[in-house]
Amino acid sequence: MKPHFELRRVRDFGETISDTFTFIRENFKALIKPLLVICGFFIVINTITLANLYAGMTEAKMQETSRPSNVFASQYGDNYFINLLINYTSLFLFATSIFIVTYCYIAVYKDKTDGEKPTLVEVWGYFKYYFFRSIGSYFVVTLLSIAGCFLCLLPGVYLFVVFGLILPIIIMENGSFGHAFNKCFQLIKGNWWMTFGIIFVISLIISFSGAIVSVPMGIVIAAKTLLQLDFLMYPILLVLSLLLSLIYLSYSLMAIAMSLCYFSFEEQKEGTGILSRINTLGEKGPDTTHQPEEEY
Repeated sequence: MKPHFELRRVRDFGETISDTFTFIRENFKALIKPLLVICGFFIVINTITLANLYAGMTEAKMQETSRPSNVFASQYGDNYFINLLINYTSLFLFATSIFIVTYCYIAVYKDKTDGEKPTLVEVWGYFKYYFFRSIGSYFVVTLLSIAGCFLCLLPGVYLFVVFGLILPIIIMENGSFGHAFNKCFQLIKGNWWMTFGIIFVISLIISFSGAIVSVPMGIVIAAKTLLQLDFLMYPILLVLSLLLSLIYLSYSLMAIAMSLCYFSFEEQKEGTGILSRINTLGEKGPDTTHQPEEEY
């Protein structure tokens, strides 16, 4: 028995983008619940730290007006760097948790049949099991990618694309960091440019959605500097920061796209989906409207 949406099949660039939105459309209600519940703590923390960061930026602008002679103090408030560090840490944990929840959802989904959807309890069980392994692995490969960018930009970009597959491998295969690290390079061989294009397109979509809130937030910062409406600004910044944190959930689109890349490349290299279909010949399966005709 195969799930309603066929995950394990070879896809080209256009099919991967299209199927990403097909999957999110069919699973939005079932996926958004674990995203909100499991990532809820990180949403709250990110909202507060983001609001404090922007409040510090507005304070810096006001200091620039009142103390233009002190350039350093005018640009950075006393707690600016602390807020910045806390915000980056919370954003890293928040974004990585979104990826982990989405990958866990797909890992449960791939074993479902007849259009069944993963439950919150099932996704939470996977999330607890893979959280620390995934966070540690993603932290290491992020450092490696950053180091590659410092040494030379191109190696950093190359590694960033390659390591986009590390969490799907860890969670879909219950793999160790070493196994996932090596397999990333195996799967990406011959598929780097396609993966880069998919990441680029999905990133543009996510960035556009973030700009919807970022622009009003910039207006609020400017308004506080000009109008001195302190008593209104922080509550407004909190609301806008909450909206921006919720928009960060759109990173789930990237996780879905990378999952489809993983299954496609896995199918290219090992043909596990075809072998599974051969083993289930003669069995009555669920609706296969999403499966294209096989070409041999």
